[in-house]
Amino acid sequence: MGTDHSVPRRAPSFAQARFSTAPSGQSGLSPFFRPVHRFHICLLAILLNSCGYIGPIQPPLLDIPSQIPYVSAIEYGDKIQVDFTLPDLTTEGNPIRNLRLLEVRVGPGVTPFSNDLWAQSAKSYPIPSPVPGPFTKEIPASDWLGKEVLISVRAVGSKGRPAPWATLKILKVQPPLETPAALAAANVQQGVKLTWKSSAPKYRIFRAIAGATPERLNESDRPEFIDDTTEYDKTYQYRVQAIADDLHTSEVSAPYAITPTDEFAPAVPGALTAILGVSTIELAWTRNTESDFKGYNVYRSTDGGPFVKIGELVVAPTFSDNKIEPGKKYRYEVSAVDLKGNESAHSTPADASNQ
Repeated sequence: MGTDHSVPRRAPSFAQARFSTAPSGQSGLSPFFRPVHRFHICLLAILLNSCGYIGPIQPPLLDIPSQIPYVSAIEYGDKIQVDFTLPDLTTEGNPIRNLRLLEVRVGPGVTPFSNDLWAQSAKSYPIPSPVPGPFTKEIPASDWLGKEVLISVRAVGSKGRPAPWATLKILKVQPPLETPAALAAANVQQGVKLTWKSSAPKYRIFRAIAGATPERLNESDRPEFIDDTTEYDKTYQYRVQAIADDLHTSEVSAPYAITPTDEFAPAVPGALTAILGVSTIELAWTRNTESDFKGYNVYRSTDGGPFVKIGELVVAPTFSDNKIEPGKKYRYEVSAVDLKGNESAHSTPADASNQ
């Protein structure tokens, strides 16, 4: 056999494989590019083109509600009233959704103290359908009458992880204060006088003007109070609350409404004098200081006869009577009138003779 000098066969290139010749009647594509293989290559190209940057793997959210920042607990009538605001974010800064539980717990202290030990023995008062925002929870004071209790609030997230307990509040539960009864209001010259029935040591007075929200007006240590800040022809609504201290109060009384009116005359003018002048009798008296003062009426009696008005709504506290006759004896009185037309009683008379 002679030596074989033929060139070694190489594997077909990609182009050669794709466009290699085939016997007549067969496809010009190599088996590499048969339909099933074309499908796999297209799928691979799509997957490669659709892959983006994944980034670092994030840990699962803990979904722990934020701690409630402040709790108020007072005894209000026959109830313990607990007020607080539930935050709207978790500890991770995400909006709170689907809380598993929101509860107030009340119970005596434990020794040695820890929040967990206290919570185990405290009584739970759940709040239904909790959503972020303000809450008021009322608890029967009879459950804890005569005891000093600790009160706190917390929320439990959707995954069962609880927020820390809010700062504990201490409250000594006392016999409830009775609500003041028989509240009444009277129109008096100083303003509006309130009276009610109660034996509490102290009271808060609330007032609303023309149907607005009631606001705290003042306090009193007696079952009465005069509101000297009123204005005539405005409607005021009053309520009263008995208090022992800031943590122990009664419920607020039923409202009493009143519209004070100006039915009170000014003060009677004083120190009236009558001095005979040249063809006149000069009158003078002390000035009135009422804010609604309008003027003075001047009256005269001649020789003991009836008093007749000779001056109407005089502004100044002086008057000159120049309609006098010789030999007559005159007596004068003065009254004060306000803007509503209320007239005071007459002053003490002053005499003068034109002899």
